[in-house]
Amino acid sequence: MSVRRAIGLGLGVALGVSLPGGAARALDKAQCAAAAEEAQALRDAGKLGLSREKLLTCAQQGCPAVVRDDCARWLGEVDARRPSLVFGARDPRGSDLTDVRVSADGRPLADRLDGSAVSVDPGQLHLRFESAGLPPVERTIVVLEGQKSRLIEVVMGGAPPASGPVAAPPGRAAPRLPGAAPGERGASAALAAPGERGVSAAPWISLGVGAAGIAAFGVLQGLAQAEYADLEDGCGRTSSCTEAEVSPTRTKFVASGVMLGVGGAALAVAAVLWLVDGSVEPAAAGPRVSAGVGPGGGFVRLAVPLGL
Repeated sequence: MSVRRAIGLGLGVALGVSLPGGAARALDKAQCAAAAEEAQALRDAGKLGLSREKLLTCAQQGCPAVVRDDCARWLGEVDARRPSLVFGARDPRGSDLTDVRVSADGRPLADRLDGSAVSVDPGQLHLRFESAGLPPVERTIVVLEGQKSRLIEVVMGGAPPASGPVAAPPGRAAPRLPGAAPGERGASAALAAPGERGVSAAPWISLGVGAAGIAAFGVLQGLAQAEYADLEDGCGRTSSCTEAEVSPTRTKFVASGVMLGVGGAALAVAAVLWLVDGSVEPAAAGPRVSAGVGPGGGFVRLAVPLGL
């Protein structure tokens, strides 16, 4: 027992013997001294919440001034050391939830989430969040002494739905692509819109001829330029080049020009055919490429009319 408590108890006993009704007053003073002693022990053990309750008792006006002053000072120190938490909960879409109960190691901490801080003792806490109609969420944390308003936020209700293709409304199937087998549907209405045109083979053929002509022009022009440079460095310096030496180079220049003309003309024809091909009905068009989704997954189909 501390010296202060012993003196307090001694004074209480003396007053109780000399004055009527002193026994009740001495008991009150004894409770103040005991609360102060217990508060210090609980504080040193890290049980700051229980220590605070005892300090509130011995800091009352009815306690001796010397005890009351010490308890008030210790109360401020305990409040500074005691950490606090702020709880938050959201649904899978990010909306805040308020009708949530929070407990720590089986002890209730909050009946509803309103954004206010809740004081706790430092150390490890096993938290449990519960809300009607949703599975509970549990988390284990370590709270540091003196840590204030630490945010603990959870998501309740599971993971958000995965994004993916939007299903067709009930009773309404996705549009079917022309030429698709039964059960196979297009991925969107745009792929199988009424009046969709097929693309004939003629523009593709012209495009291929044009590309080949441009490529041939590039090759022949490169070879001709290289041979011309050799002639310039050789017989061209003395103007003594013979026809046999010049003729192959001249032929390559002419041929490259022809290829450029053919390639350009074929590309122009392909562009015109592409523009006017819309007048051809799908049944009379050339090869068509279609894509869609069937029971077994996606498909790509190449249709070639027998009349081609």
